[in-house]
Parts: sequence; structure tokens; C-alpha cells
Amino acid sequence: MIMRRSTSDNPNAAMIGELPLVPVHKSQQARAQTFKDSLTDLLRNNSANFATYTVEALSGSGKGAGPSNPADMPLVPVPLPPGDLQLKVVPEGVSISWTQTWPPQNKTGLGTEYVYRIMRRQADSKQQAILVKQLNASSTAVMVIDTAIEWEKQYQYWVTPVTLWQNGDQQKGAVEGDDSQPVTITTHDIFPPAIPTGLQAVYSQVGQNSFIDLTWIPNQDPDLGGYNVYRHTEGTQPVKVNTDLVKTPAFRDSNIQTGTRYFYSVSAVDLRGNESAKSQEASEVAPKQ
Repeated sequence: MIMRRSTSDNPNAAMIGELPLVPVHKSQQARAQTFKDSLTDLLRNNSANFATYTVEALSGSGKGAGPSNPADMPLVPVPLPPGDLQLKVVPEGVSISWTQTWPPQNKTGLGTEYVYRIMRRQADSKQQAILVKQLNASSTAVMVIDTAIEWEKQYQYWVTPVTLWQNGDQQKGAVEGDDSQPVTITTHDIFPPAIPTGLQAVYSQVGQNSFIDLTWIPNQDPDLGGYNVYRHTEGTQPVKVNTDLVKTPAFRDSNIQTGTRYFYSVSAVDLRGNESAKSQEASEVAPKQ
């Protein structure tokens, strides 16, 4: 099997390689053949827009049925993959960063745009890779936060440089470069929710029963599990007064004594047990009867 290549500015096809034909019985499925052609010299020294490839199968006596259909390859350069891909778990998700370099010089007559595609796959999974984001290439450092992750999972990230090309209004396409080395990260959540705000304490009485009712502004954290309520008196340390997490931004303290001033604070707890710092205190006194 003979491979030939020509260029848009030199239509004379030159042989660039050959592969032995693997015998296959007519009842068997044909085997795919692969041949890799380096375009380094063409990209460095040539300004042609396309390289055109054909394949021709030859018999043992050197006879062939003619070349295959031509396949065109745009001779546009592709940026190098990042070599310093860095990942970091942040409260919003996974931060992805690397240092960019100037895009390569395009010597063809094709219009080009250089982009990077950030790809992600769950580690040890057969799921297909997904595109996190596509960014235009530049000479400045880049940082992207992937907010679509799940906590307590292991992910692999890599970056694929891509050249988007266009031949006027006639043709357009994309040429992918080499992937960067994949980097693995575990999305362990160590980030507590926001500290609750707006805490108020109000004394109330129904019949012979006295209460101090607490209310505060609801937290907006998507993974909020609930709240803890802390109480203390003058000169003592705060003690948690709820047994289970409080699910709503309100709490009624009925275990009070008249004539005593109580100081309250509230913390927020997420679904993985991360607890925020305590809110600013609010105080109220249960008046003597």
C-alpha cells in the first residue's frame, strides 16, 4: 500500500511511505490501517494551504487499480499543549490554571483562530470526556473554575489546543493538537458554609410558658444541611442547645429562667459536616414574673 502526498502549491504527488497489505479473507471484516506523516517540515518551510493525501493498493507484481479519493489536510499550525497545568479545589469547584505562550505564526492563506479546550473525565470511569470550557488563546495566564463538579469525586483534567481554520466562505474546520498531560484531583469538600447573619432574639410568653424566639436570615449555600444554636450567660462559654440540626432559620428556646440574660449565636453546617464560624451574638433577658 503506497501513500502519496501533494500540496496545494505543488500538485506533483510524492510517495511518503508504504505499508504491507495484511491478507484478509473475504468473510472477515477489513482491518483498519494507520500511517503517521510528520508535517513539521511543511509547516516550517511551506506556505501551502493544504496537503492532499491518496492511498493506492498494489499487487505483488506492482500493479494497482489507481489512487484512492483525495483527502485534504489544512497546513495550519497548532499551539503547544500547556506543560504546567495546575488544579486546586476551591469553594466554587475546581480551579484550572496554566501559563499561555504566544500562538504560532500562520504562514498559510487560511484564516485561523487558536483556542484551548479544557476537558474533564471522572477518574476510573468509562464515561466519555466532557468539554468544561473553550478559551481563546492569548499570551496571558489563564484561570477557569469548573463549578459543575460533584464533591468527593476524583477527576482527570487535560487541555487540548485547537486551531480553527477557514478558507474564505468555502471551507472551515478544526485541527486538534496534542493533549496536555492529564492531572488528577479529588474534590474533597473542606469548605464551611457562610456565617449566618441577621440573628434576633425576642422574649415571648404564652400562658405560663416563657420562650426566647430566635430568627435569622436563611443561608443560600446549595449544600446547606442545617444550623446549630449556641447559648451562654454572662461569663460562661457558649454551649450548643439543639440536639439535631435546625432545618429552618428559627429556633424557640423554652429552657430559660426568669431574670437571666441569655446570649445566642448560630452556625451553619453543610451536608458533609463542615461548620461555619458562629454568627454575631444576640441577647435577650427573661423578665422576672
